[in-house]
Amino acid sequence: MSNLRIGIDLSHAERNAIALRERLIALRAKYALSPYEYCKEVSIAPGVLPYSHPVIRLNTALITETALLACYIHEQMHWYVTWYSHKHTDKWRSVWTALEQRYPEPPIGRGEGADTLASTHLHLIVNWLEIEALSNLIGAEAARAHVVQLHYYRWIYATVLRDWEALKRLYASHQLVPILPAHEMSPEDLALAARLDEA
Repeated sequence: MSNLRIGIDLSHAERNAIALRERLIALRAKYALSPYEYCKEVSIAPGVLPYSHPVIRLNTALITETALLACYIHEQMHWYVTWYSHKHTDKWRSVWTALEQRYPEPPIGRGEGADTLASTHLHLIVNWLEIEALSNLIGAEAARAHVVQLHYYRWIYATVLRDWEALKRLYASHQLVPILPAHEMSPEDLALAARLDEA
């Protein structure tokens, strides 16, 4: 029996990762992203799900400029929410309770909600903030047009858009919005944002 030689060629994945890095650099030159950059470290990993902590992880499946921008902002909003939850714990718990009461049985998974009940409630905050920040960058119409065609978090995005003003009042009444720019945060604030979990 002859020996089988099996090689690994990562050159295509590496080229895609390099291309995404260049596109992100170009986006940072095109848009004023610094107010939303609570995390200053990004890892590009082909084939993995985007994630926020301990560093922002992006994949190379983000084809369009808007998709890349929205995903990047989405993960940054996780950092912002983590900061808020630890900085304003009582207000955070009040917001959370209000969301649980307003949406007691949201869909879980199946492209509609997040993987768990808690994550679905969390994304009612994160996705609202994502759309708000994205609207400030590319306009509300383009931001909303982008999220309504996504194949994930469909119920969450639809609910956020449908209940936009009610959620805005809830978040504003607890000083979650307007979004505090990253450059106005202290090193201690940014350390809170870097924690792996919300309060």
